[in-house]
Amino acid sequence: MTITLETVLIVVIVLISLNLLFIGFYIFTVLREVRKTVTKAKKIIDDVDETVKEEFSKISAVEKPLQALASIAAAVTGAVKAGGMIKRATTTIMSDAAIDDDDAPKKKRKITVPKFFKKKAKKE
Repeated sequence: MTITLETVLIVVIVLISLNLLFIGFYIFTVLREVRKTVTKAKKIIDDVDETVKEEFSKISAVEKPLQALASIAAAVTGAVKAGGMIKRATTTIMSDAAIDDDDAPKKKRKITVPKFFKKKAKKE
């Protein structure tokens, strides 16, 4: 039995063809698994996106009343400060009126200049 060159070449070609067939089938299965994985990842990302959007809507639903509460608190604070200023002004006016009514010598009041009107001494 003599093995000819043609027989060897046919056997080698058949083996290479079978090897390429198995490699092709393996690549096909790997690509199918990759496609399934990408589909699952896309679904997970969509679910996370929906969850985040829902949470942001919940946060904004809580944020608006808190902003309203903060503005109400600021308004009340302003009203309390204004009330204090009115009380001080009326007290000052009433005390001046009481002094004017008594014919008593008027008290000299020291006028204080606010700090931001005072000139700062230059440091050299």
